Amino acid sequence: MLQTDYINSDTEQKTLDGLVVKQAVRDVASKHPKLSKEALLYFMSEDFSNLCKRNDIQSDGIVCAIKELNTYPVISKKKIAEEVCDMVDGFFGIYSK
Repeated sequence: MLQTDYINSDTEQKTLDGLVVKQAVRDVASKHPKLSKEALLYFMSEDFSNLCKRNDIQSDGIVCAIKELNTYPVISKKKIAEEVCDMVDGFFGIYSK
């Protein structure tokens, strides 16, 4: 495997990780309670912790912010979730809408 293959693989993994986080944030803001609860559980899971370690992110602050996001009414949650998604885009290098 060439050096560039590793770089592309790392970049693709980071992009995929960013897309997973973005969808989970949107799911927390869902009007469907079951989906929202499952998304909250993801942010407290070992899978999310591993994603954070892989991308050199401290998960504690994110988990705290997501829990706080969940206390808002649905309309407010959706607006804030989109702002969070914009930050996720910037961190993970995802610039598509």
